[in-house]
Amino acid sequence: MLEDLKKNIHQLSEKDAKTCLYLTLLRLNQLTKIDFPKEEILEEIQNIVETIDHQPPPRTDYNTIHIAGSESTAGSLRVGLEGNHKVIGFWEMFDIGPLWNPSARQEWLQDHINIFDELLEDEFSRKFKQATEELNQIPPHIPVVLWTADNAHEQIFHRYILHHLRNSENEVVLINATKVYQHLSFSNRFKPAYSGEIMPEMLKDIYEKERRNPLSSNARNRLSEEWLHLKQTKHLLRIWKNGEILGVREDYIDEELLYCAQKVQKDFSESEFVKAARIIGEIYGQLEGRFNTAFLEYRLRTLVYQGFFTLKGIPKSMRHYSVRVKNREGENA
Repeated sequence: MLEDLKKNIHQLSEKDAKTCLYLTLLRLNQLTKIDFPKEEILEEIQNIVETIDHQPPPRTDYNTIHIAGSESTAGSLRVGLEGNHKVIGFWEMFDIGPLWNPSARQEWLQDHINIFDELLEDEFSRKFKQATEELNQIPPHIPVVLWTADNAHEQIFHRYILHHLRNSENEVVLINATKVYQHLSFSNRFKPAYSGEIMPEMLKDIYEKERRNPLSSNARNRLSEEWLHLKQTKHLLRIWKNGEILGVREDYIDEELLYCAQKVQKDFSESEFVKAARIIGEIYGQLEGRFNTAFLEYRLRTLVYQGFFTLKGIPKSMRHYSVRVKNREGENA
């Protein structure tokens, strides 16, 4: 019963979930007051549970299913598209960590990436599992739109999804938001590296332009096979360069990161500590978003442990600690 209830709670909209929570807390508060009949209050709480337990089944009257490799992209699509579009959003970072084994991947992320505290780890696993279940429940007659962009994560992600859908009968349209944005946009100043950087109304325009260009069977099979190849590689960092996914060493950006930190340090006194978030923001901009901030923070933390910085604070997130660059003799620069 509890598992079914938990599943039904996950299917609630945010608004309905907040309403149920408020009503339950209101009734629990009334239990502490003598003048309220406790039997009636408990009965009302049970009614709330039954309401959740008898939620109508998920909608199936969608015309199109959109699959996105990030929650930011999924959120923008939900805003930009009309109600007959269903959006499935995944929370992942396929550009970093092992791909060859789920347990090895989870262990590496836990050991190296700061966002994976116990609560977020559970949320990460739950959302990925829920998105996968939604993926498995797509009716065969509904066309699928798979979103990607010019970055390693989304390029790997769409190959992963196409492998997952390798036996499906659904028509699949693959949209590279970066390329179509550049074609539609009147400005050459902004080149979005991630589909989540594009405004909802522009995503809608991109969809309208590309919606009638489904992938061929040969293209789907090729991309599915490329996922299997990527899955076997042992690199822990992957980049998108010259139209290819390349595996590189973990320390690939360490020199640039250290040089950037030295430049930022010059804006402060030699003895002053600089917030890690300031350095991460600076290098993220210089690298034009080609690396996610969680990985950049991991490499900054690694350089701290290697003795390139003096540390102040506890490095449990980029906002919780500061660093100060050392010179070659080990003293502060």
